[in-house]
Amino acid sequence: MNGPSREEIDAKLETIETRMDGRIGLLEAKMDTKFAELRTEMQKGFAEITKWVVGTVIAAAVASVTILTFVLNNATPKAASAPPAVIYYVQPMAPPPANH
Repeated sequence: MNGPSREEIDAKLETIETRMDGRIGLLEAKMDTKFAELRTEMQKGFAEITKWVVGTVIAAAVASVTILTFVLNNATPKAASAPPAVIYYVQPMAPPPANH
């Protein structure tokens, strides 16, 4: 019973190690690519969310100002405008004629 020699076992282990290193390298490259894609998608998503939040805040502010303006303009009744003043010009009376 002769088993494989020490050199044969070392050669097989070295071959397996080389193949595993190649596979691990490929997996690392794929993971880096996938993480880069994920990072890009997340940045796009954050930009989209930021855009919607800012737009919603601006729309809410405009709606609030519009509603407050309407309410404040219509909440109190307008003061009734006074009719225009009537001005009478009175002519001075002529002095009575002198009786001498």
